[in-house]
Amino acid sequence: MNDKSIILLGGPDSGKTNYVGRLWHSLDAKNCRLIAAEQPSEIGFVLDTAEHLFQGRFAPRSEHADDRRDFEVVVCSPDGSGRAAIVIPDISGELWQNAVASSEIASDWMDELIHGHGALLFVRVGSDLDVRPLDWVTSRSLLAKVGVEEDRGKLPTQVMLCELVRYLELTMANGQDGKKPKLSVIVAAWDRVDPGTFEQGPVAYLGREYPLLAGRLSDTKKLDVQVFGLSVVGGDLAVDPEFRDRFLEHGLDDHGWVAVYDTETGAWRKDVDLTLPIAWAIGA
Repeated sequence: MNDKSIILLGGPDSGKTNYVGRLWHSLDAKNCRLIAAEQPSEIGFVLDTAEHLFQGRFAPRSEHADDRRDFEVVVCSPDGSGRAAIVIPDISGELWQNAVASSEIASDWMDELIHGHGALLFVRVGSDLDVRPLDWVTSRSLLAKVGVEEDRGKLPTQVMLCELVRYLELTMANGQDGKKPKLSVIVAAWDRVDPGTFEQGPVAYLGREYPLLAGRLSDTKKLDVQVFGLSVVGGDLAVDPEFRDRFLEHGLDDHGWVAVYDTETGAWRKDVDLTLPIAWAIGA
């Protein structure tokens, strides 16, 4: 059986934790592209995250956690073929942010990148922790002229994301078949965009809201990139009480979707299979 390590990257409050909790429920339901072939031995933190969702609220940030709580699960296709052990290292967004700001990355994280078979990069619509100076290039130049040291802890979110893409390019190796490693870019909280933005798709959204990142992704020659929109439960539990009431009445089943591009219709559509970004990243 092949071990396939999938790296989750992104800043604080980018949606990684809630996705992992929702992902396990999809795998265990056994009606998606990937299913759980056996029960994981260590799954406590994933169940804790899922429990928050079952209770009608998103999981709180765990960005200050120091302990590694990796999610390991054996998956396969619904017919039982293609068994693979998926390892998702739980590296917090704040730690990724600090690694970029200091230009230093821990050796164990570097090992995960080197041995990774694919990656998921998260950015969330409407995050309160999204850093967007009006003109970060000009601001940095002005600070240098007046002799004020730049605060790298306040790097714009898209600059940090570009650095994370660079880490992947420098570390992840091609597969045994010579194919480039795959990167699933996930625009989380995609349910918060208006219908027009949904129709344009998350690729166009990144081009408008994060042009540096969009340019970096389109220019990479070392990664195979696919962009998805994501809604872990299909609505906003925090600010939409009517949706929250409906959600609590019907439960987690049939809630949540991934926005994918349909090549036949040339349009973006919702797919209830939340395992698709993982399946694509491992080539399933």
